[in-house]
Amino acid sequence: MKINIQNLENGLIEIDEEIEPVFINKEIKQYYPNKIALHALVDKFGKDYRINVNINTTALYICDMCLTQFNYSFQAAQQMIFQVGSGKLEATEDIIQLPGNATEIDITPVLSEMVLLNHPLKMICKKDCKGICPNCGANLNTEECRCSKESTDPKWDQLRKLIK
Repeated sequence: MKINIQNLENGLIEIDEEIEPVFINKEIKQYYPNKIALHALVDKFGKDYRINVNINTTALYICDMCLTQFNYSFQAAQQMIFQVGSGKLEATEDIIQLPGNATEIDITPVLSEMVLLNHPLKMICKKDCKGICPNCGANLNTEECRCSKESTDPKWDQLRKLIK
């Protein structure tokens, strides 16, 4: 997504758009099939621009414990400072310098980074997810375990006799 800065005057400008998730890293793209709502607040001061970006969408995750698909309200926020040409601000990781003849700011790489950095490492459908039974494969959130309560492995029969 590109923001045209050619005729912007000092002050705040709000941008609200729905964008396709084409910028998302291919390894996690499957989790974000829906359009992304973007809200950007652009603050121009001199040759510098402060851009606050908020994105949200409905993500489709697969629970790591019970393997069911669930919807998740994904949200991320980021603030960036862009400096056009050389100026009083020093270029750091937080300040992105643009050439003096720049007419637009491309925030697509930042959007991609926002999704990637906020993508969960572990996806759990709910806090008290019981997962699946490792023996019978039953989803313990929706059904009872189908395993027999007694172990029937014959290797342990001699030990059971000692306990009784």
